[in-house]
Amino acid sequence: MSVKPTVKKLDTELVSCFRFLNLNKLQAYTLEREVLGATKRLDCEKECYVGCVTLLEDNLAEIFNFFIRQRITVEQCDLLISLFSNMQTTTTEVPRLVNQMLRFIDCKLTK
Repeated sequence: MSVKPTVKKLDTELVSCFRFLNLNKLQAYTLEREVLGATKRLDCEKECYVGCVTLLEDNLAEIFNFFIRQRITVEQCDLLISLFSNMQTTTTEVPRLVNQMLRFIDCKLTK
């Protein structure tokens, strides 16, 4: 007889990601290889790639180093804050990692 583990469903989940909004193909592939947890997708309308990295303590410096080495401008990136909730919350605490990332790269916040 096997017992299935009980999974408690979260009412609220907040995800913070750093996004590179205008990468060429080589930059997009380099991002995935060099930055922990990075993903890319093709933006057919803008004919460029968008790179997305979930903020972790282990990858803040990697994101900053990629930003500098690839000569990305502040206008070509943002911090995306996504809130998934089945509750009517009026306030949500943003992770401290968002503030730390803004110290490295002072880009716009998007929700």
